[in-house]
Amino acid sequence: MGESTQLGQSFAVTVIIEEYSTADDQKILIDAFNTKGNEGVVNALNKMKSKGRISITGTLGYDVNYIRQFPNPDGSRKVRLVTNRPIRFGEAWTDSRSMEYSLSGMEVILTTDKKKSSGTLLPAFKFDLDKEKELRFELLQNPWKLVNIMVR
Repeated sequence: MGESTQLGQSFAVTVIIEEYSTADDQKILIDAFNTKGNEGVVNALNKMKSKGRISITGTLGYDVNYIRQFPNPDGSRKVRLVTNRPIRFGEAWTDSRSMEYSLSGMEVILTTDKKKSSGTLLPAFKFDLDKEKELRFELLQNPWKLVNIMVR
């Protein structure tokens, strides 16, 4: 479901997870960010093998190179994914501001009560540091709220 300026829009997202990333994969991304910032993360993701696919209604979809699962104390689990966003020809041709936001991401909380599972899709973002040197997401557009999550 869209939020803010995209309010009222809805679409289906399908994520296929073939395998999960390891703690070593996470360390590679952290080291890449510490060395070269967002560009380092993009380059590191390019070198990782695909862990699954994501597709949005009306698209062919694309590979996801980082998918990590984290158990929560309440029995739920958090699934987080980050991957390079596909850049379309027109976007690359005009070299628009959106080219800086070269990552896509998603975070889903899967609960034992399937009706309470929730999540957020970040269609275009980049990693950045705030004034306190804390890692944050800088979004190009509003995040999308994920509802009616099904695990098969």
